Amino acid sequence: MINLKIIKEGIVSRITDSFFSYQSWPSACIDENGVIYVVCSGFRMGHVCPFGKTVLYKSRDGGESFSLPVVVNDHYLDDRDPGILYLGKGDFIVTRCSHPASSYENQLYDWLVSDSGDAGAGLIKHYKMIPGEYRTGGCFYRLLHDYGETADGEKRIPVHSPHGPVLLKDGTVFYLGKEVFSGVPEDKEVFSAYISSDRGKSFIKTGECPVPEGFSPVQFHEVHCGELSDGGIMALFRTHLTDDDSFFTVMKSVTYDRGRTWSEWEKTGICGSPPHLCKLSDGGFALTYGRRRPPYGICGRYVSPSGEISDEEFRLADCDDDDIGYPATVELPDGTLFTVYYARYRGDPTASLLSVKWTL
Repeated sequence: MINLKIIKEGIVSRITDSFFSYQSWPSACIDENGVIYVVCSGFRMGHVCPFGKTVLYKSRDGGESFSLPVVVNDHYLDDRDPGILYLGKGDFIVTRCSHPASSYENQLYDWLVSDSGDAGAGLIKHYKMIPGEYRTGGCFYRLLHDYGETADGEKRIPVHSPHGPVLLKDGTVFYLGKEVFSGVPEDKEVFSAYISSDRGKSFIKTGECPVPEGFSPVQFHEVHCGELSDGGIMALFRTHLTDDDSFFTVMKSVTYDRGRTWSEWEKTGICGSPPHLCKLSDGGFALTYGRRRPPYGICGRYVSPSGEISDEEFRLADCDDDDIGYPATVELPDGTLFTVYYARYRGDPTASLLSVKWTL
């Protein structure tokens, strides 16, 4: 029986006096000093717009308050779905992606207009003026140093997933993601595994994770991973099914050779996605995800050190609509859990970064 205790609900960032008030898709990590780092796509007009930036916030008091935003990335294209991983010794990897400019000029046009009102049609001119060498979009990462105070230049990597890579016990960085978002050769719609043995300076591809037979790659997206007690790496995938009520769910696969081969995919029965796995001090995981069907909210489950996902779901927050989610959780030094997610705050017109502190 899960004994959930909600300690406090909070706000990481809420903007009410700007046209660029929408904030979404957060990710989080914590350093050895207990400082929480949150990244998101901020200074936006809506879910789809030209102006998203990768923004970093810090909390030195366990999530009670956060710093003013620091812009990590600001490109011609919308900087979307950032992830952050703490490597130790003051170093981080921050990941992000951008749709190519052609996506906004063509298939995302209606969404762009609906998000930005009367300005939408005019925004297409923004994309048409982007210089050719910056139009391709793609998947990228940047190394931060000195506890986020300095940064290296950005590098391209063929894969992306919103919460980014994970750090294995031996110091290897493991990144499983989908090869998407650009018109260059990596646009293959496959999940590929990359590893780094030099703290993110370089990555090599180790293998691909084929989707289950009878399914299409377009039914699977944003994956997050966790290292199990037996050395396996469990991957949980955002999944869109059409054969039952759990069409927006999570599926699971495990690799024991760092991405070269994968187990048969399993349905989890979870109603909600995308997943985030927070490794806990007991060896298990806090799995959190957004429920984007009524009743809308932020939910979670406990996952054992061996990867068994509990059948018992707990609820961390209620939300007003389905433009929510992407929760990311960290464990604080006292064992308390801190989860950041995005949703509208009490009827606001646009989304903010909200939080909840809780224990199991």
